[in-house]
Amino acid sequence: GIGFYGRGWTGVTQDAPGGTATGPAAGTYEQGIEDYKVLKTSCPATGTVAGTAYAHCGSNWWSYDTPATIAGKMAWAKNQGLGGAFFWEFSGDTSNGELVNAISSNL
Repeated sequence: GIGFYGRGWTGVTQDAPGGTATGPAAGTYEQGIEDYKVLKTSCPATGTVAGTAYAHCGSNWWSYDTPATIAGKMAWAKNQGLGGAFFWEFSGDTSNGELVNAISSNL
């Protein structure tokens, strides 16, 4: 499954994964969760770890999927002989469907 949102923390001082935080980052709907369509421009991904993108912006650190990370996950799913993929919260995608298109075109 692919989340069309990211998970974020605040009070972060390092770029790389594995640091400390003081709590969840502010989100549109609840703390620590933000839509991909917002994160794409407000905190663009700067790296990947374990097949998921991450970004450090100010004192916030976010992890989320991008079209590129989704392509990698779909390649893995095909190689495993899996029959499909799912996603949740369609409203987190961009208006032109970047994430759903990455699933569709790579599965």
